[in-house]
Amino acid sequence: MTEHPLSDYLAALRPLVVEYAAPADPIITRVTYDSRAVIPGTLFICKGAGFTPGYLAQALDRGAVAYVSEIAYPGITGEAPVAAIIVSDIREAIAAAGTMFHDREWDRLTLIGITGTKGKSTTTSFVHSILEAWLRRQGGVRPGLMSSIWRYDGVIDAEAIGTTPETIELYGHLHNAVTSGVTHLCMEVSSQGLKYRRVAGLQFEVVCFLNISEDHISPSEHADFEDYLTAKLAIFNQARIGVVNARTQELPRVMAAASQCERVVTFALNQPGQVPVPADIVGIDVRPEGDGQVFTATIEGTDHRFAINMRGAFSVENALAAISVAHCLGVPLEDIRDGLKAARVPGRMQVYNLPRGVTTIVDYAHQRLSLEALLSWAKQEYPHSRITMLFGTRGDKATNRLTEFAEAVVRYADEVYLTEDDPGAVPVVDICAEIDRLIQSAAHIPSFIVSDRAEAIRRALANAPENALVLLLGKGAEHWQIRGVESVHVPSDIDVVEEYVGSIGRTPQVEPMELVLDGRR
Repeated sequence: MTEHPLSDYLAALRPLVVEYAAPADPIITRVTYDSRAVIPGTLFICKGAGFTPGYLAQALDRGAVAYVSEIAYPGITGEAPVAAIIVSDIREAIAAAGTMFHDREWDRLTLIGITGTKGKSTTTSFVHSILEAWLRRQGGVRPGLMSSIWRYDGVIDAEAIGTTPETIELYGHLHNAVTSGVTHLCMEVSSQGLKYRRVAGLQFEVVCFLNISEDHISPSEHADFEDYLTAKLAIFNQARIGVVNARTQELPRVMAAASQCERVVTFALNQPGQVPVPADIVGIDVRPEGDGQVFTATIEGTDHRFAINMRGAFSVENALAAISVAHCLGVPLEDIRDGLKAARVPGRMQVYNLPRGVTTIVDYAHQRLSLEALLSWAKQEYPHSRITMLFGTRGDKATNRLTEFAEAVVRYADEVYLTEDDPGAVPVVDICAEIDRLIQSAAHIPSFIVSDRAEAIRRALANAPENALVLLLGKGAEHWQIRGVESVHVPSDIDVVEEYVGSIGRTPQVEPMELVLDGRR
């Protein structure tokens, strides 16, 4: 990072500037939109739906010397000689100012971006594990990781909350990576990250488009599917190489968007009973092996065998995506094979075998594509098992998931536990009651509303009949719930299951549930 005078920032923002008043040309020491992070010399950005003039006042008290906003606040600044830069688009301004502050230092990184409606976390974890095997063999530094499960940037190594961070936070992670000697960084890129230009200014060496289906449709996210798809396709504007799943919906539009890349590589999983799809890298002959699977990938006309430690054809499809990305980066097959075999994704298809033949699977599935993939596989793998689904969803975002979960229950489940999953501003009971109403309007399926997720899991496991399959969906290994605007630390689904397993034989099991909702047990 280099300290630049305010005049340099003004020049970078010039296409966006509506008006400005700059009585001085101070050196900018920090760029932020968090008034609590302001230090003397800060350029403060007035951003966010919850922004109030009080945040600007606090920033100025802490030493901010200039602010950027879509609205002027002359009454806040008073008589102090504070520079005000009024812009037409605050999101573009954040990216421009952040890029100036960091001098595009991330250009020294090889960036890999993964987007899609489902499979982003698993694919990103696969790619990271492959890169780690490759770089380790060369004596290189551990690659960076920015996923919705975990973040590693050379300094921070911790569980993530959310997918693509806001722009300034993201630039900070990239700064940490560069200064720590990291050379490669793979990251999930969400539709929100693209729509609101959180990744503006980044150039990806490779991006991968996994799939697309309707999701994140709500007043605070995407107005409709077209808006959602348009945001996703924008990732190809920032990539040298595009990797595309040849089985994705909207393939013609995806390929048209990808065509602007210097190179496009396709992949496809062709299973028995499917019409074969041509692609540059094709997966075939998937077979179970232990707790995972083995499969063949045909790369440039040659067959190669790979293994992963996860179940489900959808996991193989994610592995093919990772193989394709790694191949584009020039990673040797030996390292691709070792990296895939070593990959572990906590909370993704994590299987527990309980007494009485009960099987429990913890998974992140939380929308139509992921639910359909998991549940159709479960029906085939456990054809004689009674299926219990446990899940929740948000009430103020991605509201299409309410209907999607209800439809999945009607089609696949024998009973359902409705509980908390990042409820946001809507009461958990209200969200669950609406899902239950949708379920019961289509079929009479036993349902239980238990707001406390840990208690819901314990009850579902304790009351499962012999040989049942209990699917704990949506949260995986996450240790947080979004309640209101706060992220509250809670036990993960894995924590609760393992605690329950450890308690069997030592403590009484949970008593059968009493009447819970509308007389249903």
